[in-house]
Amino acid sequence: MSPRVFSILVILWLVMAVEMATLEGQQILQALHCPPCERIHCSPRRALKLQCQGGITTGICGCCPACAKLAGESCGGTWDYLGKCDEGLVCVYQEATDGKPEAELKGTCKSVLEVLKADTCRPECTWEFCKANPNEICSARSVSMQKRECGGHCQHTTCSSCLVLRPPSCAQTCSPIDHVCLHRFGRCVRGHLTEDKHPTVCHQNLQNNSEGFFVCLAPACPTAAN
Repeated sequence: MSPRVFSILVILWLVMAVEMATLEGQQILQALHCPPCERIHCSPRRALKLQCQGGITTGICGCCPACAKLAGESCGGTWDYLGKCDEGLVCVYQEATDGKPEAELKGTCKSVLEVLKADTCRPECTWEFCKANPNEICSARSVSMQKRECGGHCQHTTCSSCLVLRPPSCAQTCSPIDHVCLHRFGRCVRGHLTEDKHPTVCHQNLQNNSEGFFVCLAPACPTAAN
């Protein structure tokens, strides 16, 4: 082996050694070192004082009691510093973006059954999806006008059964306790649905119309005789 080739190999080996040492250093910096639990001051130390709405779990080091996160609450993060989910829930993370490591991502507690069932559902019925796929089967679980018991979690229907409802031109600023305003709004909506001189209340022309309320109809459940 010539001295030149030997020198190049030595340089490459040194570069690889430095990179490996850097990676090991990063892993060491990210490692969690907790003191013994008896040396950690927990506030409170007794779980009953937390008055949790759900179950009880532990904090980052596994020593102090903490309230388990409920469905829809944030969770995860580095060493689960945002909290751990209650029983029957799982922390669901969004896909990593901008090179952000998964350990630093913020998750949301969701039902295990919901996560499993979501994987078996067709794509969500949305205006964008149905505009591009007018005859496709989709999941109307978020936009179904009436939930069908036989439809289960997915509430499958077709994009051809989806409509855009034209919003009424009614004043929509009523206080929840202003009954007079609420009744006035109801009369306005009823007039909107029965007025003949206005454009159609609903339409299926998704190609040219996006303003309004996107809703879908699902077929009725078959009877036992069927």
